[in-house]
Amino acid sequence: MKLKKRILGYGIDLFLSIAICIVIAILTFIIAAVIALLFLPFVVSYEDTWNPILAATMKYTLLFGFLVFIATSLGANFKSPLTWGYKFTGLILENTSKFRFFTWWFLRSGIIGLFILAFAYHIANNFDYKYLFLPLSIYILYLLIDGIIFILTKGRRTFTDYWTDIKVLETSKVDKRIFPWSSPK
Repeated sequence: MKLKKRILGYGIDLFLSIAICIVIAILTFIIAAVIALLFLPFVVSYEDTWNPILAATMKYTLLFGFLVFIATSLGANFKSPLTWGYKFTGLILENTSKFRFFTWWFLRSGIIGLFILAFAYHIANNFDYKYLFLPLSIYILYLLIDGIIFILTKGRRTFTDYWTDIKVLETSKVDKRIFPWSSPK
């Protein structure tokens, strides 16, 4: 039972990290499109004047999105003792300090959001993003090792759990304030 709950909790956390960063990236391109529509009629005679405006807009909006993602992640992880996925599935963490908890969350689901924002930043500024594939491949390999250890321990621990010295415990209580529609199984 704990195996399924941990997989579901991890899936929810990963989905939220990916969704938030994709929304931030899409909003950046929408803002750039609106700025292009507003300024394009006024700068057409100056040839490539609007390209630096759009590039700067996308660059600084994505950097702002990156800072918002990190700040909200830090704030949420330092304020709450659990991730959204673990709250939903009724799992609790043992041996956690605020820094350990953030490190644990960041290694498992936060890095993928940063990769999404980095790819969007490189696409928005027409930079070569091929060098990002090596760190992404290393991260995917890390997640595979994490998953293999998770399977070998029958859902008790992952590599990240060992590394951060965090233990995941199962509880039959689900926080009704956060997920009032859920019921413990």
